Amino acid sequence: MPSPTAPQHAVVVGLCAHGLGIARSLCQAGIRVLALEANAALPGVGTCCAEIRIVPDINGEGLIENLLQLEIPEQNTGKPVLFLTNDRMVEVVGRHADAVSRRFRLSWAHAAEILVPLLGKDRIEARCLEVGLHYPKSLLITNLDEARDRLTTLQFPVIAKPTRPVSAFKTQVADSLEAFVAARWRMEQSMPVIVQEFIPGDDTHIRFGALYLDAGRVLARFEGRKLRSRPMGHTTIAVPEPSDEVYGLARQFFEGLKLSGPVSLELKRDREGRQWVIEPTVGRTDFWVGLCVANGVNLPLIEYCAVTGEPLPPAAQRTSHLWINGERDPGAIPWLMQNAPAKLLGHRIQGVYYDLRDLGPFLGALRRFANNLPGRAARKASRLITGKA
Repeated sequence: MPSPTAPQHAVVVGLCAHGLGIARSLCQAGIRVLALEANAALPGVGTCCAEIRIVPDINGEGLIENLLQLEIPEQNTGKPVLFLTNDRMVEVVGRHADAVSRRFRLSWAHAAEILVPLLGKDRIEARCLEVGLHYPKSLLITNLDEARDRLTTLQFPVIAKPTRPVSAFKTQVADSLEAFVAARWRMEQSMPVIVQEFIPGDDTHIRFGALYLDAGRVLARFEGRKLRSRPMGHTTIAVPEPSDEVYGLARQFFEGLKLSGPVSLELKRDREGRQWVIEPTVGRTDFWVGLCVANGVNLPLIEYCAVTGEPLPPAAQRTSHLWINGERDPGAIPWLMQNAPAKLLGHRIQGVYYDLRDLGPFLGALRRFANNLPGRAARKASRLITGKA
């Protein structure tokens, strides 16, 4: 555990449920946390686990100015450790890694030129070919007017994904060319897009392997499986599932890049048992980092200790907790009761807000849910009237 005689802050950018989980995991290990957030209405702003600074921008170029102007408490004895919570932040900070690393400890600063290109989904196929992993047949579409001609080379169904991080949509599945064209309104603000053949199977066929790397050397690992996403691509229920196969494929993808910091790889198994790469995550933990922490692999604390030179905490994966993002998926528990009751009965639940040691975010989330109920009811009634899904 970090030494109380050498106080060094952690700076967490973003207090969405993901950032809140990072802040809690560090604070509860005795680390002082500063958090930057642009939206003071988020439930996470109610946490007692961080000193919060409301700033104008945490997702664009303004983040760099906010970081470089951040006042660090005087008792801090070294550069704070910086934690980012989405790909856009990683992309922005990666372009300014030299300047940022003069004020902060950034675990992957030395490899920013290698790491940042991996954020683009148009780079994943080349990496898979290089290391011998399966990747679905794909096309880069820069103009939707060309889609009818170009998509004839793919077999439907297909899935479209923006190449840039944190775009207006995450995924769009189409069973036919007509369905793809009909959904262009969702995609046209996020061009270009990668369109690839969809690997059959539901969310339960998707596994993930998380690693903490030190210049390519694995310091910690965690494997799990999705059970449900709402909407597609946004994990809302996940379970721990140790797998040497998934661990080996994750290592294979990142082999030779000499990356440091948290990374992960998402894979989907087809009906023949082959594992297909869906996408990597680099420069940050995934939204489901709470699953790792609850099951014995505290990735944020491992990152903090690795970059400050403190002894690493134990990191032996357990299988005691499942993870639920009830904010995005209020129907998660009823879904589990109907579709996977053994998982529900055999695990403790790790949510994104409820924590007896830090009730402010949970109470804020309840208020937010109650305030949104009339709008939810109106939208549901409108869908029933119009017949739209």
